[in-house]
Amino acid sequence: MRPLILIACFTPLAAIYIMMKLAVWMSAINDEQKHVRDESRKPHVYMANVYADVDEEDEEYGSKTDYR
Repeated sequence: MRPLILIACFTPLAAIYIMMKLAVWMSAINDEQKHVRDESRKPHVYMANVYADVDEEDEEYGSKTDYR
C-alpha cells in the first residue's frame, strides 16, 4: 500500500518536470529557428579570391610532395 501512495504522490511532480523540460526545449527550438531566419536575411559579404595567395604558393613550389 505504501509504494502505491508514494508513486501517487510523486507522479504529478514527475509530470510537471517533464512538461517543463518539453516547454524549455520547444522554446529553445523556436529561438534557434528565429535566429537562423534573421541571420539568413542579413546581407552577407563574400570576399573575392580568398585563397589566392595559397594557390600562388602551391604553384611556386609545384607538387605538394615535391620538397626541393
